Amino acid sequence: MPLELPLDPVPGAAPQARAALAALVAGTPMAARSADAALALTELVTNAVLHGREPLVVQLDLRADELTVSVRDGNPVSPSFSMLDPTAVTGRGLLLISATADSWGVEPRPGGKSVWFRMGLQTRRTQEDLDVDALLASWGDELLEDPADELVTVVLTDLETALTARAEAHVEGLLRELALLEGSGSAPGSQLRTARQALHAAGTLDALRAAFRHQLTVAVSSGQPAVDVRLVVTRSDAEAIRDFSHALDQADRLSRAGELLTRPAPRELSDARQRYLRRLLAQLSF
Repeated sequence: MPLELPLDPVPGAAPQARAALAALVAGTPMAARSADAALALTELVTNAVLHGREPLVVQLDLRADELTVSVRDGNPVSPSFSMLDPTAVTGRGLLLISATADSWGVEPRPGGKSVWFRMGLQTRRTQEDLDVDALLASWGDELLEDPADELVTVVLTDLETALTARAEAHVEGLLRELALLEGSGSAPGSQLRTARQALHAAGTLDALRAAFRHQLTVAVSSGQPAVDVRLVVTRSDAEAIRDFSHALDQADRLSRAGELLTRPAPRELSDARQRYLRRLLAQLSF
């Protein structure tokens, strides 16, 4: 009989789901795959917390030689690699799930979707373990468009995890509304200019933002109060980062003036966003 675990969409949801998984597989042959299963489950639950809608339900189905895990939420949009899609699995989530599980998929459901993975007793990788740090380090290199640009390693130390996650969630809400405004063709000039600038800069910084959000999401899911974020950036990204910061500030002003549906960012969130973008720019300066 599958175990169903309703969860609140809060940072503690992922540890709660992992605890239920660990209790289920303890003392069974599937305990040998518990680390892989916990990693994939964390990615699914964290994505649902950040981007899904209630109700959030984890289902664990353990058979003699197979484990099936699914996470249901009320958002019908399937996860993707696009960081402009506010329902995307953050950063490397889909790649991590694909690397750890034997199979995975997305199924539409009335009022939402279910993202699932399945694994048997034998790991697909017998010679080496999944190296998450190596995956993170390589991802930016794979997606950078101009390899001739100088690469700079930037470390944003001691970011307050919960506050930064809330700031990023508000950014995603702004980007979602700005994308809708740009596509409508009927937005006022000030809104359309802001939308185009923000979306263009966000697209240019897609890989950078994905790596940032992945490391932040891991910190949220593991309950870390603070996190050091390590990014590989090109010097030429500085202009896009400045444009992105300016456009987000302008979007905040539109929100405060009642010209956007997205609620204005509380001062603590806009200040946090401005601080980490300024720190990023400072480390890119010559």
